Amino acid sequence: MTSYPVLPAIWIVILTAVLVLIRVVALYRLLLRAGAGRIGHLLLRWSGTTLAVILLVIAACRPGFDNGPPGPSSDPAASSNVNVFFVVDRSVNTRVEDFGDGKSRMSGMRADLATLINSYPQARFALISFAGNAALDWPLSDDAASLHSVVNGLSPYTQVPPDAVYRANAVAARDVLRAKIEQAARTFSGSQSLVFYLGVGAPDSRVAATSFELGRNKIAGGAVLGYGTTAGGPIPQGWVDGTKRYQTDPDGTGPLNSTIDEVRLQSIASQLGVPYVHRDSGPLPNGVAPAATGVGDADASAHLIGRLELYWVCTLIAAALLLAEGFLTLREYRRHRMSTRDVGR
Repeated sequence: MTSYPVLPAIWIVILTAVLVLIRVVALYRLLLRAGAGRIGHLLLRWSGTTLAVILLVIAACRPGFDNGPPGPSSDPAASSNVNVFFVVDRSVNTRVEDFGDGKSRMSGMRADLATLINSYPQARFALISFAGNAALDWPLSDDAASLHSVVNGLSPYTQVPPDAVYRANAVAARDVLRAKIEQAARTFSGSQSLVFYLGVGAPDSRVAATSFELGRNKIAGGAVLGYGTTAGGPIPQGWVDGTKRYQTDPDGTGPLNSTIDEVRLQSIASQLGVPYVHRDSGPLPNGVAPAATGVGDADASAHLIGRLELYWVCTLIAAALLLAEGFLTLREYRRHRMSTRDVGR
């Protein structure tokens, strides 16, 4: 059995410790208030809820079994041991509507992400989003269908400070990306990693520029996709009384205008060793998604590795336990309410 946690191991340990402490405190309070004849009943319900919590923590570790069929895969794409990392800019700059015929830059990113996912039908995917900081929105997984749903709902960050455009950092995802590539190399021996960076370049950023070098990590290919125009456009802030309002400069110099910073994007592409492609309209050009090469040559008898995921079993049992607890709590509430009414009469 293997596991691919959705969070770093240290965070899962901390989360588990906090949840256990909460459940122990809850048990202590229950025992203080319980009558002699109700202790067994309360312990049973406490155990069920605690088991549900433990099962959810186990599900977060994504347990399962890696297995392979008895023979080599007949599908060349299926035998590719490929990890595809998407690094996506979700800063306020991606709200600007200068992609194609008045569409937002983020809409172009969503369409290109869907195309790239379809280009690697048997790959594993991870999605890292960034603005001023970076976050892992989708851990490395071959569940492309679910990732499509996540991508369809992808949008620029909304809860941002007034000076968010100045805090945007084009290289904010570097450390997260480096760590995930290292983890993928250890977990999937002999795999290739592709990186697709989709961004604007943080043109108005006041964050000190740093390198996007990944150190000793080597990637097999990918691309840097730049969105926007040199003329740029105002940054939408929201709708007020049916009228779209645009973000104003915190310095009081007028509306904010966001352009593309191709110099920075080309520099990131150069540091990653991948091509730069400007995107301002239309579908993703052919040839942007490189073919995965080298894996089959390294091991001509490579097998298609399947995986039996078990997290759904844990979540299913946990859901049943929590539903049962909710039902019992609702029943107790209704009984208490009826008793209160009877006393009032």
